[in-house]
Amino acid sequence: MTQADKFIAVICGLKSEAQVVSHVLGASKIRVGVSGANAARAEEIARQFCDAGAAAIVSVGVSGGLDPSLAPGDLIIGDRVLCGVGKSYQSDPCLLDAIADEPASTKAKVGALFGADDIIESIEKKASLFHDHGALGVDMESHGAARAAANAGIPFLAIRAIADPADRALPPAALGAIAPDGSTRMLATLGAAMRDPKQFPALMKLGADSSAALKTLRRDLVPLFGRLFLSLDL
Repeated sequence: MTQADKFIAVICGLKSEAQVVSHVLGASKIRVGVSGANAARAEEIARQFCDAGAAAIVSVGVSGGLDPSLAPGDLIIGDRVLCGVGKSYQSDPCLLDAIADEPASTKAKVGALFGADDIIESIEKKASLFHDHGALGVDMESHGAARAAANAGIPFLAIRAIADPADRALPPAALGAIAPDGSTRMLATLGAAMRDPKQFPALMKLGADSSAALKTLRRDLVPLFGRLFLSLDL
């Protein structure tokens, strides 16, 4: 494979995240995979991209907040991804340096992400992870993508925007909302909420938080990836 054929592989958990990536970055030098918020699936997709000649693996999407200082829509850059088994995966220092001076309006916070295999739905669980690990945010696919990149010796980076903040729990109706293909089970979620209407305010707030996170990605992925392209000579 020639340098002209190289690309950045982007791993998303949700179709809504992938749609943002595809819309703002286009198809040139980018390939996108959707894991359905599943680390094992993210690892498999990332491994396939590595085998296909990816120049880097980048995890992109929304994240649950663990750091109480972060609000919905805040951008975080993961300098490492921590796993529950005590393993951590470092982001590539050259990629981190490439975007460190990006003058976008985000003022992204750089720090650790926590990779969870199960949904972190409660305020108490979020607080415990922050206390024990000091991670800024949590998601369910970055550690899978990072593991595949590490095994292949390919540079890795995570770019996440905060959706539900540290002081907000996920409503029960939202816990089964993500289908294996990364789509949202809207009817099932609404049906669960209709059986317990007290959940509607929390669902509406979660929707607003997620929209704020996706808005941040739409705003800042272009300048950030522009620097990544330069760094990788793509």
